[in-house]
Amino acid sequence: MSEVAAVTASGAARRKGAAWLFIKMARQNLMRRPTRTLMLILAVALGTGAVFASYTVAHGIETSMQRSFSRMGADLIVVPEDAMVNITSALLTVQPTESTFDEALLKDIAHLDGVAQVAPQTIYKVSMMAGMPMHKVNLIAFDPAQDFTVMPWIQEHLDRPMQTNDLICGGRITDKLGDEVEPCSSATTVYGKLARSGVGPFDESYFTTYSTVEALAKAETSCMPYQKNRLSAILVRIGFGATPERVKFALAQFPGIKVVTGANIVTSTRQTTTALLNGMTGFTVMMVLGSLILLGLLFSAIITERRREVGLLRAIGAKHGDIVTMLVAEAAFATTIGGLSGILLGGGLLLIFQHSLVYYLETLHVEFSWPATTETLTVAAVCALIAAAVGIIGALIPAWRAGGEQPYSLIQGESE
Repeated sequence: MSEVAAVTASGAARRKGAAWLFIKMARQNLMRRPTRTLMLILAVALGTGAVFASYTVAHGIETSMQRSFSRMGADLIVVPEDAMVNITSALLTVQPTESTFDEALLKDIAHLDGVAQVAPQTIYKVSMMAGMPMHKVNLIAFDPAQDFTVMPWIQEHLDRPMQTNDLICGGRITDKLGDEVEPCSSATTVYGKLARSGVGPFDESYFTTYSTVEALAKAETSCMPYQKNRLSAILVRIGFGATPERVKFALAQFPGIKVVTGANIVTSTRQTTTALLNGMTGFTVMMVLGSLILLGLLFSAIITERRREVGLLRAIGAKHGDIVTMLVAEAAFATTIGGLSGILLGGGLLLIFQHSLVYYLETLHVEFSWPATTETLTVAAVCALIAAAVGIIGALIPAWRAGGEQPYSLIQGESE
């Protein structure tokens, strides 16, 4: 048994040594035609750099536009039938009302065809100044996990997640970050400040979580007319391909509600932009597939040119797998170097973009949201890996075919 194991180990070592030999030959073969190798690396670098830069910019544009569209408010607001609502172009928050409906309606609306997102809000009138119980302000409860109209307006906030007993101030409220305010004489902290929107109830209200409202209602000094599981309004965002009229028709099945519609131009613009960004993603995928086809054709031509060399290697004992390893390693070396060079090229393009168009947008007070550094590095690594994979896949088929032919046909220049 020990002799068999020794023979097996010896065979494995020889195969490993042969593989390293052919990989070394692949590296040397790249230097035999430096001009062709350089052109190949440059082509891969240009493709990788274009994909990396375009994806990063497209992601930044998408994030910026999503934030901008979120600041334009909801597409629809569902309120109790007897609620009085002032129609504005931006449906950002519930209007002051004492009417409510059951929270169960939230799930029913969320499941309607054409509804992409729903956000509950409940408004309360509370006193904020000790000794002045008649002076009341709007305290609006919302769910940060479902919200899409309040959080995008945050201009500044404390360097920590929002917690129970935290408040967010509207744009016209003068309280500062970290200040202690006392709704119904209960201590709370100003967690964030919203930018001014021009919508009165939004700029002049305090916002907090439902857990904070429940804690305030349970306090001994509570002055809130608290009702659990009751909502003042449901903000609705329409999904791609749906229309406000279609969703409004579906909402007509629920009794005791009224639907307020915002500016349809906001909905149509957001959906059009989504379609354009999806088109850009599809174009990027097509670029990768096109690169795969072109590299396959290129390596097929290169391997056809080297048929005699491959035939001689097969004649002196090189196996099918050795030939495939050598040719695929050549492609992997070239495309990996090209991919890494492309990342550097894409980074340079992004710097140019930042110091030109993004700088111009900042002068117009238009914010551009760059992806996080970790996300950008992840995209760069994925692009480099895709470049290497495209080279390997592109060379694998012609290398497999060439390695499987008979030595005499390869030497004579014949093909099967």
